[in-house]
Amino acid sequence: MKDNHKLALYVSYYLAKYDKKALSGLGYKTWSSAFEDVSSKLKININSVKNWRDEFDPLFEHRAGWHQRPMSISRVTIAQALENLSELQVREIAKDILSGNIYKNYEELRSLLTIINEDDNKELRDFVIRAPTGKAAENFFIDYHSKTNAPMAGELIDVRDFGVGYDFKIQADEAEFYIEVKGLSSEKGGILLTDKEWTMAHEKRENYFLCIISDIENKPRVTFIQNPTEELKPKKHIYTSIQVNWIVSPTELNLLTK
Repeated sequence: MKDNHKLALYVSYYLAKYDKKALSGLGYKTWSSAFEDVSSKLKININSVKNWRDEFDPLFEHRAGWHQRPMSISRVTIAQALENLSELQVREIAKDILSGNIYKNYEELRSLLTIINEDDNKELRDFVIRAPTGKAAENFFIDYHSKTNAPMAGELIDVRDFGVGYDFKIQADEAEFYIEVKGLSSEKGGILLTDKEWTMAHEKRENYFLCIISDIENKPRVTFIQNPTEELKPKKHIYTSIQVNWIVSPTELNLLTK
């Protein structure tokens, strides 16, 4: 993959994740003007910019996106690398790419380019997860549990915003149970577990359930896997994350501390 294509993927991710806020953050008023400008500055086909944004869409909820297509390893890797950054941090990366400032910082440029796996071949693509369906599966599970009490009766507590390695906790009479929900847009596909989720599955063991909701857009089917560390043998995927620091120069600081 060419370097300008790799860099365009970061901009596409920002546009997909933050939608209209991203347009405003980069100084655009319409999607057409955004696609045209990114295409011109990065010297790529205008349709590629839109298509790459759409490939990230299923991770979020702004548009339908390409739910029926598997995400390539390069797209998944970028999403993983940027997932813990704030909107401001990802915006600044996108702005540096579009302005050309990224080429003035060799270390930052090298970090962005090397994160994307060059070996994006069929074997890897077959292994990569199907594009997740945002919060659709999680919301489906909330309704499903209220009607069926599966996999366990009790008070359902939403902990999705806490990053604890599971989406929901069920407070039963004498124990707590932990539910991680994964959605598949089709009947078949793989899933991706974060290290935090897999670690919690090891720790909670019989009290940890993996809830797989397949074919979420047509005829949802729910499968519970109790103690997934005993039932599944996932393949480890090591990736590099991006961290952003804000540096104040000694000169600027001295001007304010005199």
